[in-house]
Formats: sequence, structure tokens, C-alpha cells
Amino acid sequence: MKKANFFLVNTFCSKHLKGNPTPIYILESSIPNERMEVLAAEMNMPVSVFLYKSRDQDVYNIRYFTKTGEIEACGHGTLGAAYVLFSQYQNTNKITFKTIEDLEIICAFEEEITFVEYPKFELEKTATLPKINTALGIKSHLSYFYCKALESVFIELRDEHEVQSIRPNFDDLIRATNTIKEVVVMSKALNKSYDYVLRSFCPWIGINEDPVTGSIHSVLGHFMQEKLNKNSIIVKQASERGGQLIIKPLEDKVKIGGDCNMLIKGNIRSPYL
Repeated sequence: MKKANFFLVNTFCSKHLKGNPTPIYILESSIPNERMEVLAAEMNMPVSVFLYKSRDQDVYNIRYFTKTGEIEACGHGTLGAAYVLFSQYQNTNKITFKTIEDLEIICAFEEEITFVEYPKFELEKTATLPKINTALGIKSHLSYFYCKALESVFIELRDEHEVQSIRPNFDDLIRATNTIKEVVVMSKALNKSYDYVLRSFCPWIGINEDPVTGSIHSVLGHFMQEKLNKNSIIVKQASERGGQLIIKPLEDKVKIGGDCNMLIKGNIRSPYL
């Protein structure tokens, strides 16, 4: 029976049992998709991450699986994987990952914080989706836009009380549309210890509410920078577990950073490895 090094990391948080719990497998080589799907389903967490070295030994291939199948991008999964490599394997402060879409993601360890560098993705205004609003209980909003690259809808509300009070009907949300993977609801913060607050709902990919979401800031980073006139932005994710992110928009990229902490490390044995 084969084995792999295994880690369970809480990402985008400084405390145990907060943030986004992320199982990470370090593989000797690629394994079939069906096996990664089985292992991710068994973990039953938002996203499981699988890493293995590419032919270029300085680059790691990275794959992301929810309990219902593979997804192309995952910010918290990438952050957790980088944290594991920085803290357990690599004597360096930079690592490059390559996704299934051949996107190269550079991660850095700076001032005790792990950062993931994503390309800037564009947003576009879109018509209100009434069934989405009804499923979320939203009666009014400040702005409404869409990102084609992430297949995500973004809804800006007036204040964080409205964001925190949302109680989605997830069955109605799934029935509302089959053309997106995620809807993000956000607002400026009232609390001065952070700048923006948001929540992310992804029932279309098997995650009702994501505890903490990283990749969406490749869209939101420059949006928030323009709104706030700030180059370093603190974001609170108001999920049940909660989390905090540091967002630094650059000219054509966004640096997404946060704390991580190790919950479990060891070896896992399975016929699926």
C-alpha cells in the first residue's frame, strides 16, 4: 500500500480551528483523477490539495478537488500548500506552482506571512439576477458585477450588518442558475480593524459557504483599492469559522496573504495513492 506525506492546515487565520481547513497531499508523482476525487470526498472538506514535482524540479504541479470534483483554482489551497513547503521542505522564500490550466502561481514568504500572487482578473457589470437575490434574501444592493474567468457573481451591499445577516436558501440558490460557480457578497467594514467584509457561497461545486476564499481577490483587489484608496487592504471573511486576508493590488497582479497554522502532519496510507 502506497503512502504520501499528509498535512491538515488552517489557512487565513492565526488561531487553531479557524480559517479554512485544507488537507494537503505531497505525492511522488501524479495519480489518476478518480483517485484524487475519492481521497477528497473522504476528507469531506472544502478543498483538498495534491502536489507533485513537475519535470522542472523547481516547479510543483498543484491540483484542487472538492468533494464533488476538480476545480481549476483555489486561493486558500495554494496558500496552504505554499505554507507547508516553506515550513517543512524548502529552504527558500519563493515557490512556483503550475495549475491544470498551466497557470504559474508564484508564492512568497514575507515578514512571516505567506503570499500568493494571482493575475488580475477583470470584472464586468451585469444585470441583477433576481432569483439569486431572492435565494440570498437581498432586497437592494450598491453594485452587481461578474467575472468570467472565475465564473463568479459579486454583490456589494450597504454595510457589513447586511452581509452578516444573510441566510441563504441553498436549494433555491442552485436552482437560480447553472452558469456560475460562486456568488460573493461584500461591503465596506464598520469595524476599523479591517477594511472590507465578505461571504462566499459556492453550492454549485459542493461548498455551501466557503470558510475563507482567496482567489476571488484577483477580482476584488483592484475594486477595493479604488473604493478605499489603499494599497494594502485587510479583509474579514464573515463565515462561521472566520478568517482574515491581506490584499496588496499591483499593476496587473494581486498579492493575497494570510497566516496559516498546522493542525496535523504525518503520513497517510491508501490504495488510492
